[in-house]
Amino acid sequence: PERAEGLCLCNLRSTMTTRLRLILAFAAAASPAPCHAFVHSPPFNPNSQRQRPSSTLFSTAEESSSAASAAPPPQSQSQSPQEHDADVAADDAPTSDEIFDATATLSNFDSSQQAFVASDGSRGMGGGTSALSYLQTLAPSDRDSMRRAVSILVNRAASERADDSSRGRIMMGFCAENAPEALGGLKTWVSSLGLPRGMLHGMDVDGVPLDPVELGSVYVKFSTGGAMSFAEMRKSGLGFDALWRPGDALLEPYDGDFRGVYLNVELGDGVFRQFGVLPTDLFMEEEEW
Repeated sequence: PERAEGLCLCNLRSTMTTRLRLILAFAAAASPAPCHAFVHSPPFNPNSQRQRPSSTLFSTAEESSSAASAAPPPQSQSQSPQEHDADVAADDAPTSDEIFDATATLSNFDSSQQAFVASDGSRGMGGGTSALSYLQTLAPSDRDSMRRAVSILVNRAASERADDSSRGRIMMGFCAENAPEALGGLKTWVSSLGLPRGMLHGMDVDGVPLDPVELGSVYVKFSTGGAMSFAEMRKSGLGFDALWRPGDALLEPYDGDFRGVYLNVELGDGVFRQFGVLPTDLFMEEEEW
C-alpha cells in the first residue's frame, strides 16, 4: 500500500509539473514584446548607440523622483481609453473645414520654420539650434493659432478612435535638454489635449531609478496606441507596432540639437500630417515655464 501511494504521489507531481509548464509556455507566447520595439527612432538621430534603460511606471503622486512628479497622472480606473476618447469626441467634433484650416495653419508654420532655419545658416545638428531660435520669435497670436490647430486635429483623432481603437492615432516626440523639461511638456500636452495616460518607460535600470540629471538630453515618445488585440493588429496592417498601449511613453537619451515637439496625427482621410518642431511650452502658462 505504501508503494502504491508513493507511485500515485509521483504521478500527481508529474501531471502538475506538466500542466504548469504548459501554462507558462502559453503565457510567454501570448505576451507582447516590450513596447520599445514598436516605436520609431527620434528625428535626426537614427544612429544613436546609447542603450535604453529598462521600463518603470511613474503613475502616483508619491513617486520620489523629480522626473516622476512631472509625469502625467494615471487615467481614472473607472474609464477605459475608448470611453475617454468617446467623451472627448462628444464634446467637440471638428468639421471638415476646421480640419482643413488646422492642417494649413500647422503646415504654414512648418514652411516658415524651415525657411528661417535655412536663412539662419542651419545652425546645430540638422538645423536644430536655428529651429529653436525660430520658436523664440513666435508672437502670442501665432501660438494661439497653433494651439487651436493642434486641438482641432487631436479632437478629430479622438472621434475616430472612439469608433475604432486602431484609428486616429496621435504620436508625439519631445526633444528636450533634460528629463524634467521633457516630462513637464508631456504632462501639459497630454492634460490640455485630453489624451489618454499610460505608462512611462525608460527611467530605471533593472528596477533602480535613474537620476534625471545624469540622463542629459532626452527624447520622449508618446502614442495613443493602435490595436488592442491580435485580431485588431492584423486588421490594422501595422504589425506589432499596433500593440502600443494607449498613452504609453518612452524616455531615451538623445544627442541631437532639436528642442521641441514633433506631432503626428493619423486621420481617416489618409493625409500625411507630421509637424514640428512645435514649442514644448505651447500649453504651459508663462509662470509654469
